[in-house]
This record gives sequence, C-alpha cells and structure tokens, in this order.
Amino acid sequence: MKPRLRRFARWLFVPKAARSEDHKYRGEAFASGLELVVPTVVFTLLGLWADSAWGTAPLFLIVGFVFGAAGTYANQYYRYRARSETNDEGKPWARSSSPSSGPTSRSGGAR
Repeated sequence: MKPRLRRFARWLFVPKAARSEDHKYRGEAFASGLELVVPTVVFTLLGLWADSAWGTAPLFLIVGFVFGAAGTYANQYYRYRARSETNDEGKPWARSSSPSSGPTSRSGGAR
C-alpha cells in the first residue's frame, strides 16, 4: 500500500517536467558507474592475462589495475569540471575577478 501512496503523492505534487528529469539523471549516474567499473575490470583482466602469458608475478595485474582506475577517475574528474563550468556560467561565484574591476590596494600610496 505504501508504494502506491508514494507514487500517487509524487504524481500529484511533483510537476511532470521534474519527474522526467529524475529519470534522465538516474540513467546518467548508472552510465557513470559503468564507466568507472568496466574499464578498471578490463585492464585488470588484461594485466592478469599478460602475467600468465609472460610468467611475471602480479606486475601487469597491478599495472593494469592502476592504469584502468587512474584513467577512469581522471575521465570522470574532467567531465565533472566541464559540467560544473557549464552549469556555473554567469553565476556570481564563477565570475573571474580582473585587476581593474576589483578593489584597489593602498599599499605604497601617499598617506
């Protein structure tokens, strides 16, 4: 009974545009999660295969994991930065302060 009531309340009080936006972000979060996990696992498995093929202990396993994890996290970080800059465009906290528009300092001036 509770899920039905919750669904009805959401249908009644949340605008239709907001309900459709929720699904968009849920899919984006799922895709970001997959982009974090899949390359890390693939590079780790490639490292494991290289270790078994060449007889090196866990060398390529560790290298594959580090390379996959660092690459995916760097990708997510730069994507986040780009999305933040796009969303913050025109906001007061995102404006760059130029030397001519800021307050002038009085150091070295006449007293």
